[in-house]
Amino acid sequence: MPDRAPYPHPSPDTDLDVLVIGAGPAGIALAADLARYGVRCQVAERRPDPRPGTRCPNLWRRTLYAYDRLGQSSDELRAHGVPMRSKAFHVGDRTAELSLLEDADDQQWPYPLLVRQDRQEEYLTALARKHGCPVRRGVTARIVAQEGSCVRVELTTPEGGPELLRAAWVVAADGAQSPSRAAAGVDWQVLRHDGVAWWQVDAGIEGVKLPTDREDLFHAPYSHVGMVPLADGRHRVFLASATEDATARPSYEDVERLFQAVVRPEARLHEPRHLWWHTPVEGRAERWLTGRVIFLGEAARVFPMPVHGLNTGIQDAANLAWKLAAVVQGRASVRLLRTYESERRRVAEVLMERGKRVLRAGVAADPEATLAPILHEGSPRIRTEPAPTYETSPLTQGTERFADGCAGHWIASCPVHTPAGVWSVSTLQSQGQWLVLSPSREPLNVTHPLNPRVVDGAQLAVCDRLMITIVRPDGYVGAEIPCGTGRPAERAVLDYLDRVAVGG
Repeated sequence: MPDRAPYPHPSPDTDLDVLVIGAGPAGIALAADLARYGVRCQVAERRPDPRPGTRCPNLWRRTLYAYDRLGQSSDELRAHGVPMRSKAFHVGDRTAELSLLEDADDQQWPYPLLVRQDRQEEYLTALARKHGCPVRRGVTARIVAQEGSCVRVELTTPEGGPELLRAAWVVAADGAQSPSRAAAGVDWQVLRHDGVAWWQVDAGIEGVKLPTDREDLFHAPYSHVGMVPLADGRHRVFLASATEDATARPSYEDVERLFQAVVRPEARLHEPRHLWWHTPVEGRAERWLTGRVIFLGEAARVFPMPVHGLNTGIQDAANLAWKLAAVVQGRASVRLLRTYESERRRVAEVLMERGKRVLRAGVAADPEATLAPILHEGSPRIRTEPAPTYETSPLTQGTERFADGCAGHWIASCPVHTPAGVWSVSTLQSQGQWLVLSPSREPLNVTHPLNPRVVDGAQLAVCDRLMITIVRPDGYVGAEIPCGTGRPAERAVLDYLDRVAVGG
């Protein structure tokens, strides 16, 4: 792309740049991000009202920074959340407690945070609307056909008659059953973990005293019970058991019986609400992009551990948003979208494998033997939310690997020393732009359609090498370039951005 001419914009006769089908966390987060970039988009959700209940409250550090990028107030999240400082495993009369401190130097989000999912969806909906994106509920969207420059969609509204719409792109975030995926003719591969029942309920806890900032997991042969605290004093309780009939609908009495059998006989669930149950499954879409339809969240993949869905969905959206915005606005080739699938599918596959191992450990016949590394050594063999890297991505350029601040690593929380003071990477790219950190005080003249922000005299605190660091809008290091001045350094930065714009 030597002349850096803009790529074609969507056809001017489309009604929208992007229609997002599905108003779960991933779909609304994507829409809010796209709207923040100035993309014309809206969300269509068939349910007239958000689903009630806590569902997944666990927000991991990268997800919290993704919320920051969208403009969500940190103070508001904290006011309605609980920091999760540790996790305790109980087997018989033995207890092992593990710290969940992710970075003691991170002043913003050193710990995960527990916030009800229905509350999160309220925040995301408000952000989308603030940025100019309507979230329409009670609207069923049906993909009619794909054409050269758009997707034709039929919307059925509460008022009755169908509404025809032409969108340059459709993002299907309509869940594991995804009618949009079926309409697009994309195969869905499912593996059911039969013999395991998974139940969740919101409840007060009586008869057992628990800290208000700790996740507690009680293990017994073939079953376990976990509890995470909520800001209102209740707990999100999840229960797993090995059973021949994992599909049977449980009652609140069934839930309390299992709770007492695993935790202790005198324990009670006070005013249980929002009972949810399923047999764990994992699912993979054959493709995450087909023509002008893109699959996001559980329409693209489903994890055997439900806790992984929300966090990974928000991070999937953060990966897709800047790429789709660049394509829609003519700043990048459509080939850039292929990297959304290649980068995020690999993350999903790692999580699926780890999720299966955690699921099996939770219903093991001998929990003391299975959890021996935790009980005896105080360290788990696997993390339930591993840190992804993009070291093998076609968008990653750099020779050094496996160190903080290196190409492919996430550094949104890292401090940067600049002539104006010390700032975090996320603060420097608060508008969601590319970031070029140059240790040289001689200004870099970098003009490019991807519109990076250049900070001269900037050095990453975690990096002891004099390198120009190029940070992607989602907080990952895209490239490290040997530090230089003048035209050669500018040329190297522009060459990398050109490479991104053509899709790697």
